[in-house]
Amino acid sequence: MNAIEKERRCKSCGKLLIDEKTFCRRCKLKMRNTGGKAGGIISGLFVAALSANSLANDREGKSDVSSPD
Repeated sequence: MNAIEKERRCKSCGKLLIDEKTFCRRCKLKMRNTGGKAGGIISGLFVAALSANSLANDREGKSDVSSPD
């Protein structure tokens, strides 16, 4: 086997790897930070949708109870 066949490179940036298997540390950190931001946005939208649904249900319940017939 040649040295060319043995050398491993990062799948994202192409940097020569010594210990890591697929991604260099810089790319792992970049992916983790990007994933954290995306997770925060998604969870924020989910909580906003739940609270809007809850407020809508509360308003419907109060309008039914407040009408004295």
